[in-house]
Amino acid sequence: MKFALALSTFFFLSNVYSQTGGVVVSFDLDPSFSISSDSISVQIWKDSTLLFKGMTVQNVIARELPAGKVDLYCAYRDSFFVFHQAVYIQNNQLVYTSFEVDSSLLAIQKTGVGKFSYSDAAIKGRTTERSTYYYIDGHRLPTSLTTDMLYIEEVQVMSYRTPLINRDGGSCCATITREDITRLPSRTAYEIAPTVGGVNATNDLLGVNIRGARAGQNAYYIDGMRVNSLDGIPKAFIQNTQVITGGVPACYGDATGGIILVEGKSLTSVQAERRRSRRNFQDAPQAKNTAIQLIPEANRYVAPIENQLSFDKFSEIYENDFLSPLTAPNSTFGIDVDQASWTYIKTMFSLGQTIHRDAVKLEEMLNSFKHAEVELTKDELIGVAVERSNCAWNPENELVTIRVRAADMPKDQPRKFHNIVLLVDVSGSMSGGNKLPLLVQGFKDFVKGLEQGDRISIVTYAGQSGVALKPTTCDHKETIYTALSGLVSGGSTNGIGGITTAYELAEAYYNSEFNNRIILATDGDFNVGISSTNELEKYISKKRGKGIYLTALGFGMGNYRNDILETLADRGDGNHFYINDLSTCDKVLSGDIGNLINIARDVKLNVEFNPVYVTSYRLIGYENRLMPAQDFANDQKDGGEMGYGHSVIAVYEITREKETKTESHFTQTKTTFNRQELAFVKLRYKPFEDSTSIEQKFSLEESSEIMKNDLVNLVAGFGLMLRNSVFKGEMTNEKLIQLAKEFKPKNEEEIELKKMILSLD
Repeated sequence: MKFALALSTFFFLSNVYSQTGGVVVSFDLDPSFSISSDSISVQIWKDSTLLFKGMTVQNVIARELPAGKVDLYCAYRDSFFVFHQAVYIQNNQLVYTSFEVDSSLLAIQKTGVGKFSYSDAAIKGRTTERSTYYYIDGHRLPTSLTTDMLYIEEVQVMSYRTPLINRDGGSCCATITREDITRLPSRTAYEIAPTVGGVNATNDLLGVNIRGARAGQNAYYIDGMRVNSLDGIPKAFIQNTQVITGGVPACYGDATGGIILVEGKSLTSVQAERRRSRRNFQDAPQAKNTAIQLIPEANRYVAPIENQLSFDKFSEIYENDFLSPLTAPNSTFGIDVDQASWTYIKTMFSLGQTIHRDAVKLEEMLNSFKHAEVELTKDELIGVAVERSNCAWNPENELVTIRVRAADMPKDQPRKFHNIVLLVDVSGSMSGGNKLPLLVQGFKDFVKGLEQGDRISIVTYAGQSGVALKPTTCDHKETIYTALSGLVSGGSTNGIGGITTAYELAEAYYNSEFNNRIILATDGDFNVGISSTNELEKYISKKRGKGIYLTALGFGMGNYRNDILETLADRGDGNHFYINDLSTCDKVLSGDIGNLINIARDVKLNVEFNPVYVTSYRLIGYENRLMPAQDFANDQKDGGEMGYGHSVIAVYEITREKETKTESHFTQTKTTFNRQELAFVKLRYKPFEDSTSIEQKFSLEESSEIMKNDLVNLVAGFGLMLRNSVFKGEMTNEKLIQLAKEFKPKNEEEIELKKMILSLD
């Protein structure tokens, strides 16, 4: 008995504490520099323990790493460590990280120690020998590097803080730092400069007056180079701005007005932003007329040369790894009806902009298309269909698709009246034509279709929040139109102030017989009050479950905060959409009633695969919706929300292998399968007005037919390629285009998908 207890305790502890994940490391190399395929060493350490070592210049995958912080080191042939990064491993998922490799450092190593080739003969001979030793966690590595060290006779200081010597000899100047700039609603250097005393903006906003001088007398410099104007320099690119209003230094002696010096972000900062925003993507050396191109030999999407630096932000996605049904028998997650990712991808694609890796969310792409209908019985609120299909990128594997569909709103049942609070961001960042003007017209079109009993309120926020329109019934639509027309942008973005005011107003006029919902419209660029996703998440989580739902609509680009809006929607029992034009706005607000009126909440899925037939499985997407298996039956744990008529699809890639080993007692007693089942699915949800959950169970027989699902393969394959996923298997540019050529679209969305892929040819 004691032995059995000890054994069971060990089994429990091993399952609790043996959480592991992996990391994918890739390198951005200068294509003109050629090195062998095993030139870069990758080492992963935890404390003083070496967990992984490999040689590559391509993607390298390290699995079975302990969850938590590890240290990643990359070196050229084990001698010269050029990178170090702390990486946080997620359980059952792969962390992606990439490095831009300085080919000059590799050239030094490739040509040999002390062997240099200088193009400028004048600097030859001005070198000395230096030995360098490298350490990891205090342990000296067994190798050292002895190289020539070049003496540099002149160093130019580009920026400094609190100098000991006043180089300018008493000039009157003021500096607006990056920290100050982030708090400003202004978007250009011309708008930032007038924050200094003695500087005024001109009427046409094409220059500034400094101490009464004409705008044409001022001198403008960007990173030390004189320019004619500061047009087209965005706030996001500016590190700091210095304005000299008097006592102009001699080096600017030809200036009769003032001096405005703009220092751009350092190359290191820009490269870091670019790495975060594009990851494995590159800028195309030559741009075609297509929006995005694919380098056939590298299988990587690139953007045209005119692509602009973007500071749109997305929550990092750690892709789900393949798991064994024996060691990970339950795959549990909350459903997601959001479609923001696909709309954003289409927008960036049409504009020829680089697509951020983490903007590509496979589940949102798949859920943006209409798949085969799920048949529901008369009394069912939600139905489920499970089927097998082919896998285009790994032909030896299969896909298991789970389609979930909510019932349509009964035609003989009048819908609930709306009690909607429109929460509108009117800060300076919303001034673009694809932001505030678009949302104002979109909301007017939405109000036009509402019934007389519906109520609309408007809360605005910039530096401070306020109520632009108290709850007004839609028999006074002109009053609502007037309030919308009066919205103008300006000021900083006190997002949390607006959210607080909106909830207070929604709670004050709450009616359980109504559909109570807040619709937030913003680019998400909060810079006043609570602005981190963690703090916003804590606040908004306190409001969930009280009958007030949140819809987050994202607008614009360049500073679009998808990470914040997705968090707000998830924690606010709502959904998230990206609005790029009036037709999309109309579709979201008026075309699909399920986006505004829920039929079920806390919708969860639990999927098990029979280890007799399945050796491993991988859930495609839903990375930020995963939950522990024990949370499936816990009604206090948040799931997803579904509205009337909503459809959701979940796709698994599975590896198949017929049984080769005899079943043990444990596999017989632990599994819930019979011999004929390939997969076992459980659905759990609460009807909208009920606190008691309903649980349904479904089976997929091993003998069921393998269907040919062209739509799922095309959408998922496209998404895997956009992410440059390590799970893309045999998918290539040519194969993706061939799939598109064979695909027969049935609606406008599918036609657009096909055109996007074919344009890559």
